[in-house]
Amino acid sequence: MRKLIVTLVILLFTGNLIAADYNLNERLFPPDEISLGLLKSGLTPTGQPQFSAKTGDSDRLNPGKALVLSAIIPGAGQRYAGQTWKGVLFLAVEIGAWYGVVHYYNEGQKKDDEFKAFADEHFSEDVYRWQEFNVARDPRFGSLQGYPDDADHDFNSWTALEWDEKIKYLPSGGFTHELPTEEDRRNPTDFQQFYEMIGKYIHQFGFGWDDVYQEFAGSPGQYWFRGDLEDTGHYDNDLGIAAQSADYMDMRHESNKFLDYSAYAIQVVMLNHVAAALEASFSVRAMNRKAKAEVGFRQINYNDRPVAVGGLNFTW
Repeated sequence: MRKLIVTLVILLFTGNLIAADYNLNERLFPPDEISLGLLKSGLTPTGQPQFSAKTGDSDRLNPGKALVLSAIIPGAGQRYAGQTWKGVLFLAVEIGAWYGVVHYYNEGQKKDDEFKAFADEHFSEDVYRWQEFNVARDPRFGSLQGYPDDADHDFNSWTALEWDEKIKYLPSGGFTHELPTEEDRRNPTDFQQFYEMIGKYIHQFGFGWDDVYQEFAGSPGQYWFRGDLEDTGHYDNDLGIAAQSADYMDMRHESNKFLDYSAYAIQVVMLNHVAAALEASFSVRAMNRKAKAEVGFRQINYNDRPVAVGGLNFTW
């Protein structure tokens, strides 16, 4: 604790002037409160100050209030503490962060709509499922040497199988995920998984992109696939033929990037609230510790003559 004492000594009465004007002396130091006979100690103050004014106690701010204000609106606690420039800074960060949240979220949703519309136009679920069925019937693949080729084991019976059964007839490499059906996609989670899978797992779902499959002329429902090596069972994307899939994944990446930026901005908002609240509370506590001042006047004896002394006591 540092203490600064500034003492202002005002010699109001010297020589005969003191003796001549006891009325002024009595007005400053009423005789019924202080006896002049007690003022015999040099510069040592005697008695209590005739006037005293304190600042600090009545002006103390509430740290809790400052914390709550800035926790609700960053900068409000700083404004309450009289630190306007800090309040403006925290408020500016808040406004900027919320702009980032809204702007990047909207951009991410716009890209999300774009890549889903692109997939709806260029990816054929029917073609993929038909090719999955044909691969399952090939005895070279799967642990059960091909899905039976008879009236009881047709395309409809195949689509009705659970994935745990299907995988027994499919190549061990490439086929790893069950594509959610149209009915399954009523569930928001399956809906999102559908659009993730068709671009992410190219070796399985590459058969469904329209720059890959080509229908044989005169043979409806029969396809051949550009960039595929027939001896593997899964789609090979030889020479990077599946450009539509690559474009689709770039669009998804853009959407996810903007949504990530929005999430980061939300974190900035939260941190700004916490930082502003703590800073406001600490600042008020510091101000309360050092903002204390006292002004007083009293009578002392100087060279056997009474004089008035004014004092300012400032502590921080």
